[in-house]
Amino acid sequence: MKRFLSALLVAAVIVGVLSPSLIAEAATKLTVTTDVLRVREKPSTSSKILGNVYKGNVYTSKGTSGSWYKISYKSRTGYIHKNYVKSSSSKYTSTGTKYTTVGTLNVRTGAGTKYKVVGQLNKGVAVATYGTSGSWTRILYKGSYRYISTQYVSKSKPSTTTKKLNVPYYNQYSLGYPSGCEFVSLKMALEYKKKAVSAASLYNQMPKSMKNATYKNGKYYWADPEKMFTGNPAGTLDYYKNWGIYPKGILPLAKKYRSGAVDISKQGVSKIESEIRSGNPVIVWATVDFKNPYGYFSWIKPDGKTFTGYRNYHVMLVTGVSSGSFYVSDPYRGKYSVSRSQFTSVFNQTGQYALSVR
Repeated sequence: MKRFLSALLVAAVIVGVLSPSLIAEAATKLTVTTDVLRVREKPSTSSKILGNVYKGNVYTSKGTSGSWYKISYKSRTGYIHKNYVKSSSSKYTSTGTKYTTVGTLNVRTGAGTKYKVVGQLNKGVAVATYGTSGSWTRILYKGSYRYISTQYVSKSKPSTTTKKLNVPYYNQYSLGYPSGCEFVSLKMALEYKKKAVSAASLYNQMPKSMKNATYKNGKYYWADPEKMFTGNPAGTLDYYKNWGIYPKGILPLAKKYRSGAVDISKQGVSKIESEIRSGNPVIVWATVDFKNPYGYFSWIKPDGKTFTGYRNYHVMLVTGVSSGSFYVSDPYRGKYSVSRSQFTSVFNQTGQYALSVR
């Protein structure tokens, strides 16, 4: 019966059609109204079939030719018959097709995290875009205008192949620096870039307060981790004791050996992936075992501003990427992979801090 109906549908579409000149149209969205509709290479029933589209699928019209709409289909130009789609004028001007760069990307009803999630997109999905609203990109999703975070879309289709960098591994405890994850990660990256530097040398050169936090009048006071290590990397990490240093603080040391080293904080996981695929290991600020951060505590920096840290703070080196995972050389736990969704979640929760060693 299904075959009969399919044949009937195809027969209905087979109408003798000439190929008049293509007529340009304003942006129009097309919603498929039949169960299965064939996409043709040219506006004719005798033309080669490129594939099928299905009921509810939405496309943007690229123009018309007689009884056919021109659409973009799997990176090619195709044609679908007007009888089996519902057309409506676009409220917004099309800004082209873009691709999602992360898995499980939330689609929201409005431009902000306060709006309802109505769906999710996988990595590499092509989406028709219609401008932006703040840091959000407007897309056409199941026939309605929805929003996705702009930092997770790209003009080029992301690679789905696995890329791994053969980076040497060192353990921070074996080297004698229980809280030295930052510069031990840097050591691994530098050696990959053919710059062999001892852990002791990096320890001596890295700016550090060598003091734990002080408590006075109900408040803690400590060094600024964006300028120096808070405490001593050779000591054990704990609340207000031997905590850490952020990208801005360690960047000058990285640039001493690799002038191209760059702070890529606040640019999302897509930037990390781009750096890895370009052959550059990336130091990331996250948590032990990529668990959600916990045990938040704060102190007053020398400039009078408050800084908030967390108990399971940890830094490691990202050395590889695939469609669903990131590969990590962790100076504490060893080498392992982290799902893209978990990596992204923790990276976002801890502030998106990262440094690429180019």
